[in-house]
Amino acid sequence: MSRLSPFFLLFLLPFSLSVSAQTPVVNLERAMSLLDSTIVKSFSTPAMKMYDTFDTSTHRGSGTADVWPYTAALEATCSVLEALDALRADAPGLYDQHHDRYVTLLRSLFDNLGYYRGSYRLFSYAHRGAWSIYGVHRAGRKGGATVTGIENVYDDQMWICRELTRAYRLTADDDYLREAAMLADYCIDGWDCCLDPSGNEYGGISWGPGYNSKHSCSNGPLIQPLVWLHDIFATPDEAADYAYNYIDADGNRLTTQRLRSEVYLEFARKVYAWQKTKLLNRSTGVYYDMLGADNTIQYVTAPDGLRYRTHVDTGGPGGTAFTYNTGTMLAGTAELYRVTAEADYLTDLRKLCTSSYNQFGRWKRIDDVRYRQWPTDATATSGFNCWFNDVLMRACVDAWTYDPDGAAKILNSYQENLDYAWGHFLTSDGFLPIDLLGGWGDSPVTKGFHQLAFAAEYAMLAVWQQRVLTPDAVASPTADALPFPDGAAPAYTPAGQRLTTTPDAPAGILITRGHKYIVR
Repeated sequence: MSRLSPFFLLFLLPFSLSVSAQTPVVNLERAMSLLDSTIVKSFSTPAMKMYDTFDTSTHRGSGTADVWPYTAALEATCSVLEALDALRADAPGLYDQHHDRYVTLLRSLFDNLGYYRGSYRLFSYAHRGAWSIYGVHRAGRKGGATVTGIENVYDDQMWICRELTRAYRLTADDDYLREAAMLADYCIDGWDCCLDPSGNEYGGISWGPGYNSKHSCSNGPLIQPLVWLHDIFATPDEAADYAYNYIDADGNRLTTQRLRSEVYLEFARKVYAWQKTKLLNRSTGVYYDMLGADNTIQYVTAPDGLRYRTHVDTGGPGGTAFTYNTGTMLAGTAELYRVTAEADYLTDLRKLCTSSYNQFGRWKRIDDVRYRQWPTDATATSGFNCWFNDVLMRACVDAWTYDPDGAAKILNSYQENLDYAWGHFLTSDGFLPIDLLGGWGDSPVTKGFHQLAFAAEYAMLAVWQQRVLTPDAVASPTADALPFPDGAAPAYTPAGQRLTTTPDAPAGILITRGHKYIVR
């Protein structure tokens, strides 16, 4: 079974939950409880090998999780850190007691992500190069994972990119930023830049370099981290260090040097526009799953005499409308509206909140109380709706600033469902069932993947509620109070631009570690 250091076990204690009214602090405490239980029960340390399933009747884990569930541990840890930062002023004891250990946990998860890492050469649409990225399956040694063909998929890289970008924003550790930028570049390299008869790019990113089908899940998840990376790299002294590959009208594969921040924002916009055009179901207002295609990869010899991947036509949209595919687009349009202020993004955001509530939620009555239930699966091993729902919920936290009523309806329903499960179905292992309103049913089996989703949800509900309670909170009126990187943490403008030293600080509001400061 799992072995964990005494340092971490010291904190795996029952949290005080005596507060009768729901508060951000209670949500954060529950998030930490779920995360801690999952790390102890569903991971084997020190190599952080994650079990695929956990049986609450035998209290044992089995199997080995793929990289996608492992990424959920990065997400839950980042979400807890974000909540600790947001509540620092109101719950300084929680911050002081727990912040550093979650920073340590985050680093351990990142270091051991290396067991999923592997290297190979890829001939993409406009580039031939070597990459070191993440495979689906865990290897026996770091760097030894198989990543060729269908053994790596772009959506996995996107989820990791998102969390490592968050990790950098939370810790200012450049290791996270370097890895996140590399993964963003790898995903952009998968963009179908072949030209159609009208001279326009076909666009879209296939599920992986071994597939031709193009999925919502291999496009939408990239938008939010690309905007974040744009924010980070858009500095006054930014150099044009991005090698941008493209195809001209004669089929030549060309490269030009561009500003990295410019490329990231451009592709955030392009991916969003492509997915909205190709995969939005306009009758329901939510997103299809995919565009199918023959997965025989085809190549063309370019004028330079080298072979490159070429476009393969896809069919029309189809598949189940999962909550996470709409959630990534909701998060993406929130970020794009934040940095561009273009009205179309705000319109899309509000429509997505309304459509998500109507299409995915269903009323369920329990003891004369109505709950809004979100999609669930028959068993913990038959689907991933728990985590899919998490993606939609966290997108609503991002959207709330721009659509308070529409996003709050969804967020409040998640709060009610989680609290109902916590009060009725929490096991001695500290786990919740995938059916939050229906309980465990006939199976005692769960996945750490699902528990991490619940932990992330509780943490982001804490972040959201803190924003509701203190929408105009402003701390010290001077720049001297800002803990910049040379002292503690980075600071950002409301648009997300990272500042490195106090002299860089413009007049106005700056944000650091979840707190706002006025600089005059």
